[in-house]
Amino acid sequence: MSLKEYWYIAAESSELASKPLARVVLGERLVLFRGPDGKPAALEDRCAHRNIALSGGKVENGTLRCRYHGWRYAPAGTCVEVPALGETKLPRRACVRPYPCVESQGFVWVYPGVEAPPPAPPAFARLGEPGWTTFTMRNLFEGTVEACMENFLDCPHTVYVHRGWFRTSDPRPLKAVVTRSADRVEAAFEDEPISESVVSRLLFPKGRRLTHTDRFILPAMSRVDYSFGPDRHFIISSWCTPAQDESHTRVYTAITYRFGAWGPLVRLFFEPLCRTIIAQDVEVIAAQDANIRRFGGPRFTHLEIDLLGPHIHALRAARARGEILEPAAGEPVEIRF
Repeated sequence: MSLKEYWYIAAESSELASKPLARVVLGERLVLFRGPDGKPAALEDRCAHRNIALSGGKVENGTLRCRYHGWRYAPAGTCVEVPALGETKLPRRACVRPYPCVESQGFVWVYPGVEAPPPAPPAFARLGEPGWTTFTMRNLFEGTVEACMENFLDCPHTVYVHRGWFRTSDPRPLKAVVTRSADRVEAAFEDEPISESVVSRLLFPKGRRLTHTDRFILPAMSRVDYSFGPDRHFIISSWCTPAQDESHTRVYTAITYRFGAWGPLVRLFFEPLCRTIIAQDVEVIAAQDANIRRFGGPRFTHLEIDLLGPHIHALRAARARGEILEPAAGEPVEIRF
């Protein structure tokens, strides 16, 4: 099983309206459109006739018409009309490759592999459930999937990149336990103190114990949980899809939280704050990627305080080779942030 044998987000549902949409997913150049039943479809973005991009055409009654010679394709990739042939029977070879495509939780998922796809795409935790509020964000990062995933699950950088917003400049010792299974790795933090940052003062109640878990799930999902009990819980989930090349990644983030009756009001300041924090991550990852390319490739120094990064690289590299890593559980590690 390789990294292509998974579902990947190609777009938010709101992005796919009446026009075709070009996307690159793990090197596969696709065109997305909605069929006659309103369901999304994904085809190779190349007309079978003269190979022009089908994404430059238009959608007609749930089919996709090429802008060059007017060939028209159904969601299954079969050509249903060649205007210059008239009523002549169409040759079977006049088709383009279709890709499995489904819509779930407000996202359009595409399967770029060649084996049978998993029965359903991954789910964002608690999204759409009663009592939970959700808002989503999408960003194009100039960086690899690994760089994005490590950043989203890395605590020490928040003291410097998000100083004052997310954490204070007064780091405190904290113990974390890292556990890795065949398809994921997570860090569980013990008795994390609540900082005096902007986020903490606005959202996190004093006098409660904070449960904090960071989790990476193959092939490209991160999940961060902050829980203060059954009535106060924040989940930040992000999905990474490699875009036009390995140094560009589309990131789809769902921030879902339970905040009692105040949930809708919390969004008024929580969403702008989250967008500010992610914009800072976009900038720092772009700077990292530019310098790595300037030097001709990465040369990382991993320490035990890099709780999840090395595991993320190892899990993805193994899966790219078609291998599965053995589960592993570590001893508590002390880290300061």
